[in-house]
Amino acid sequence: MAAKHWAAALFGLPLTIAWVGILALLFPGTAQQAILPWLLLTFPLWVAVMALMYLSRSGKRLWLLVSALTILSYGALWLLKTTGTAI
Repeated sequence: MAAKHWAAALFGLPLTIAWVGILALLFPGTAQQAILPWLLLTFPLWVAVMALMYLSRSGKRLWLLVSALTILSYGALWLLKTTGTAI
């Protein structure tokens, strides 16, 4: 159970920030108009991500999955920002 606590504590917020960043880049409109809704979405999504981590049966599998998801999410975020494919 300690592995799940540490995974949720260390990867919950970075994963949430990456997902909100990807959604914000893909959402049409200016950043000034959409900043507040994205900030308000961050906390419930963070809580949901951390809560869903406790459904894993294995701490090792959870660490592998969450670390891979975080790396892939930040890779996608970087790709969206550098290629300019964001709306």
